[in-house]
Amino acid sequence: MSTKQRRGQLPRAVVAIPALDPEASLPGYVRELLDQGVLQVVVVDDGSRPDRQDVFTALEAVDGCTVLRHEKNKGKGRALKTAFAYIRSQAAWEGAAVVTADADGQHTVEDVCAVARAAAEETDKLVMGVRDLGLEHVPVRSKMGNRVTSWAFHLLYGVRLADTQTGLRGVPWDMLEWCLAIGGERFEYEMNMLIKAARERVGLRQVSIQVIYFDNNAGSHLRTVRDAWRVFLVLISGLGWYTMAAALSAAADVLSFWLCSAVIFRPLTDLACYWWSTLTARALSSSINYTLNRRYVFGSRPRKQTMARYYCLWLGQLVCSYLLLLVITAVFPALPPVIGKALADILLAIFSYQIQLRWVFREEDAHEAG
Repeated sequence: MSTKQRRGQLPRAVVAIPALDPEASLPGYVRELLDQGVLQVVVVDDGSRPDRQDVFTALEAVDGCTVLRHEKNKGKGRALKTAFAYIRSQAAWEGAAVVTADADGQHTVEDVCAVARAAAEETDKLVMGVRDLGLEHVPVRSKMGNRVTSWAFHLLYGVRLADTQTGLRGVPWDMLEWCLAIGGERFEYEMNMLIKAARERVGLRQVSIQVIYFDNNAGSHLRTVRDAWRVFLVLISGLGWYTMAAALSAAADVLSFWLCSAVIFRPLTDLACYWWSTLTARALSSSINYTLNRRYVFGSRPRKQTMARYYCLWLGQLVCSYLLLLVITAVFPALPPVIGKALADILLAIFSYQIQLRWVFREEDAHEAG
């Protein structure tokens, strides 16, 4: 079968490969991709060592392969964005699916083609080539790291992914500009992409791929401590912003409650004093909390529906806060009401995060409207 015939089996697809000090086998891998029908392969030399430049020289000699270069190492995220920007500028490739693959041989040609086919079928979804990392031959650090990040990602962003760390992904042509706007220069870029997709309700299609590790994943350029910590910080960034927003609004809430309960509504009965103090404090702090959560935590657009949902939740929390305060002060009569209210609100905040994530700031049509 001729190369032209084989190429007809695959939809129009461009493969982007960020490469740092690649092995000599990379040119052969690229030729296999092209033989299977890939339209073009774009390899980004991300500041590789001089003794690996012969690999890129060989790649430049391959018909259908483009090599882009960074004079110094800028990170995987920047290398991917360099490839995306170049691909997007090529009018002849317009409409093609874009697939990102690693340069260390962990993604088979068959799997790259499978992701390319899936990406060609989607116009507004990211395609994830997911591995079964529960297999025995998977390195422990990869197995445990993926389990923790998958669990945390589901908890914090409401999306269940089998493999959050896969580098084999399919991007529809119309989403290249969306990808270019994502922050992150190194390994955290790929996590940022998932977080942005989760927040904006971009669809994610998962395609099963093979699990391949060479020499216990020794070829990976992930710096175990530094890059893992960077990815972890990105992963919990939403929780950090939520905690900060909650702390600022809670401070305003508690101060307002103290002023109302100790001065303004003090002449009333305890029952009435606590109610009006709680109501006033919640009303004053809710605008702060809503604005910070909408803008910095969940990335939601200002909409009447979102605000209506938020204040339904706010009303529920108001009643629960009041009832919990009564219970706490009844069980611990010596405890100052301000402390009791703070304890009640901390408990409610834990549940509130999930409700806001999954209901209040849910925007099913966010990507379509973008």
